[in-house]
Amino acid sequence: MSYKAGIVAAITELKDRTGSSSIAIKKHMQANLPADKKWMNATFLAALKKAVADGDLVQTKNSYKLS
Repeated sequence: MSYKAGIVAAITELKDRTGSSSIAIKKHMQANLPADKKWMNATFLAALKKAVADGDLVQTKNSYKLS
């Protein structure tokens, strides 16, 4: 699973009406990370920024929602 797909899945599963914080998304993804994968924080942050730039996510303050 790519980081972008993991971010979208985390936001969908967290079901926060006002959006999910990057910390909550990260914790959810790390909890569901397969044992053979290593967490890459820089890649996670880059995927988060790219998803906002592409219009897949909307950032409000420090929370992210699906567009």
